[in-house]
Amino acid sequence: MKTKKCKHCQSEIPANAKVCAQCGRKQGGKLKWIIIGVVVLALIGAVAGGGGSSDSAEPTASPSATTAAETPEKEQSKEKAPVKEETPAEQPVEYTAYSVNEMMADLDNNAASASDKYKGQYLEITGRLSNIDSDGKYISLLPDDEFAIIGVQCYLKTDEQKQAIRQLSKDQTVTVRGKCTDVGEVLGYSLDVDSIG
Repeated sequence: MKTKKCKHCQSEIPANAKVCAQCGRKQGGKLKWIIIGVVVLALIGAVAGGGGSSDSAEPTASPSATTAAETPEKEQSKEKAPVKEETPAEQPVEYTAYSVNEMMADLDNNAASASDKYKGQYLEITGRLSNIDSDGKYISLLPDDEFAIIGVQCYLKTDEQKQAIRQLSKDQTVTVRGKCTDVGEVLGYSLDVDSIG
């Protein structure tokens, strides 16, 4: 029978023993070292990959450089042409109105369907205020059911919103607008608040 020495107490133990019969400590396999090696290599790859070079093989001409083919007329027309910056036009956000009662009923009936319906959408939600975070990071809205423990966690983003919640009180009906960022059958809904009122 093949034996090996315990890594901890140096006693002779069977080669396939996972625990030393003398000191009772695990002998540890190579898997731990393999995992550590893979993690270290992944970190090195991430760090090295992040510093990629942005040099290109083709030289770029400076805007002031002109070619022999350009005529003074072309240069003058370039100077006179207005510069148009193409910026996407901001379209106004349209919020769809729902009550917390309606949202929780959808979640109870089918969490997957509720996620498809609400997640990523801009919502106007009305519900019963149940919790105001002492740090002003979030408020919680619950349905009208007095035994409800989950609802919508509304995360505040601005100091103006934090000031607005200081005027509110528990069990008050509140309407908030924002984007639904998460839906879960255990924790309910998460909403990034755009406005309160």
